[in-house]
Amino acid sequence: MKRLLFANPNNPSGRERKNLSVRLSYDDGATWKYTKTLDLGPSGYSDLAVAQDGTILCFYERGAAEKDMYRTRWLTVARFNLEWLTYGKDAHQPVKK
Repeated sequence: MKRLLFANPNNPSGRERKNLSVRLSYDDGATWKYTKTLDLGPSGYSDLAVAQDGTILCFYERGAAEKDMYRTRWLTVARFNLEWLTYGKDAHQPVKK
């Protein structure tokens, strides 16, 4: 099964960088069947990777330095899997060699 993962600050009401969310698509990004929030607070640039065991890793900026939301306070790695993202509806299946 083909899957596309995407992460970004999800703030439809404005341009603030907060509410970092991960989305999952099965149709090359035409629709996003699942969306889950990783961090409600200030957040920024992110990168996604998938380990061989199916663990999904999201490396991202979070927190604001003092009162400037565009200056990041921390770098963070979140670990999760397809089961968490899809409420148990999808799971990583190891590739058989």
